[in-house]
Amino acid sequence: METMKPDAIWNIFTNLGPFEGAARQTDGGGMAAAESRGLRVETVETTGAAGVARRRTVVRNVSDRPLTATCLLDAFDFGGGDYEVYTQSNTWMYESRGAWQPLHTDVAAHGGGMRTSLGAAPVLALWNVQEHRGRVFHLMSDAAWEMRASVVPGGGGERTFVRIETGMDPRHLHLLLQPGEEIALPEVVSYDFTNKADLDCHKLHEWWNAEHPSRRCPAFYNTWLCRFDKLDLGFVLKQVEVAKDLGLEYFVIDAGWFGHAAGWTVTRGDWKELPDGRLGGRMSEIAAAVRGAGMKFGFWLEAEAADDEAEIVRGHPEFFRVLSGRHYLDFTRDDAYEYLLETVCGLIRQYGASFIKFDFNCDPRVDPSGRDFADYNAAYRRFVRKVRERNPGIYLEGCASGGLMMDLGWARDFDSFWLSDNQGIVCGLRIAKETMLRLPPHKVERWLTVRSAEGLQPDYWGGDSRLLASEDGGWRDLRSLAPEFVAAFVAGGPVGFSCDLTALSDEHRDFFRRMVAQRKRDEAFWCRAVGRVLCDTPDVVALQYSDAALRDVRVVVAMARPRQKCVTVRPVLDPALDYGHAGRRGSGASWMERGVDVGTDRFTAAELHFAAE
Repeated sequence: METMKPDAIWNIFTNLGPFEGAARQTDGGGMAAAESRGLRVETVETTGAAGVARRRTVVRNVSDRPLTATCLLDAFDFGGGDYEVYTQSNTWMYESRGAWQPLHTDVAAHGGGMRTSLGAAPVLALWNVQEHRGRVFHLMSDAAWEMRASVVPGGGGERTFVRIETGMDPRHLHLLLQPGEEIALPEVVSYDFTNKADLDCHKLHEWWNAEHPSRRCPAFYNTWLCRFDKLDLGFVLKQVEVAKDLGLEYFVIDAGWFGHAAGWTVTRGDWKELPDGRLGGRMSEIAAAVRGAGMKFGFWLEAEAADDEAEIVRGHPEFFRVLSGRHYLDFTRDDAYEYLLETVCGLIRQYGASFIKFDFNCDPRVDPSGRDFADYNAAYRRFVRKVRERNPGIYLEGCASGGLMMDLGWARDFDSFWLSDNQGIVCGLRIAKETMLRLPPHKVERWLTVRSAEGLQPDYWGGDSRLLASEDGGWRDLRSLAPEFVAAFVAGGPVGFSCDLTALSDEHRDFFRRMVAQRKRDEAFWCRAVGRVLCDTPDVVALQYSDAALRDVRVVVAMARPRQKCVTVRPVLDPALDYGHAGRRGSGASWMERGVDVGTDRFTAAELHFAAE
């Protein structure tokens, strides 16, 4: 498939009309620039690990008068032919739902506004049906965005070509550029692929790991999906005891730790414990117990949010914007920014915290300034980075009603993402698998909402112990799963528990203790792992994780209700290397040719390990 043309092209409009400057190379191919109608546009393209290209475009007003930009898009042209387009919808509890569709006229995806992954995820793949090759585009979202594939008539309209456009969402854009002012378009990451099932996502992972090496891939506990905001001091302290026994590394108190027990949400923005709160103003005791158990303490914040009754809103209404009926902190104001930064860092010191879960639930869809929230996102990102700078080693988790800011742009600043508020294991496997197409595995958390049930009807083998998992995020839809299936789900990223740990049987507690211990021993592997999808059917999902050189290869196979006796899994290996697996040795070429047969059982799983020798 034809890759990006060497000449940079754009789709840019201002109040003076379309940008019509002819791009010219300025340094032998890596940079292109042009001027037209008072604008100078510069694009830099670089190629990194795994052949991944990165494109960065800056638009500058070089005239002596203000200009209003109404369209700011990078563009990439491809030859004509038959194409299909892949996009992902991304909504609350239905994250990362991907689908292919024929490219007949236009196919477009848009971010939903302030939250960069609301409505759709910033990924678009183009597949040439005739050539069986494609190219995938990822946007490093910094604002409300658009990605579009279009069939464009050529000269005279008799021939067509295909154009991919990415950038700021033009639907509401009226961005005022003062003389000398510049705006950077969202960076574009792209590469060719031949595997339509996973878009060759291992290339993205390898590139990301080279550009942004991971620090941690830990195991942690969070209170939210256990009892939501119904926190109780004695209950929480019991969870600390079991979390220590399981070997967890972080213990996080989620929403409900501050404010009044009868209505903590009305004090959002003040972020202060009160004596009549859910924890009786005693969260410091929990933090001390967590540290005494050898774990690190963390807490939840919805940093941008505030309520009418909060002291800070009444005292400093100028700190906040009001959109969609809600207050949210204006990070672009230095005084508001400093207030929140000092508040958050003070809380970190007060509780000795090493972890913050940053939620983001404000949902305005249109920026009244016409800048597609670019300024707001940049200021919020500056705040998050300053929190990290002032608190070296702190772990920052990103969340937005689940995964509505879960993308490459925010992956630069958050260690990992709360996958979804629907933390069921079967549906979570689907979400994690499809999210892996646009994020490296170690950025995608896997959460366990489980408990044991005993004394039920014995199964065929005489056992009556069951591991039950919530499948709807609210403990209404419960499903019994084999522990091995649960272990297959958590492979790849950080593993979390958000349930009543005291409700685990001795058998299940021992299983999870061993699982967590193994994950900690393998942490260095998971921090650098690249992923592949080997099989993706309603009955069988097979995911491969490996180092970039394919010397250490792990395959997890999760099976629902397959009717066949066994499933043959063919890993992706280096044909020239010899590998050992389950006491057998063979070349990578032979393992890929014959595969490995895995016996099937309802809702169970298998793990395969191939080590180069």
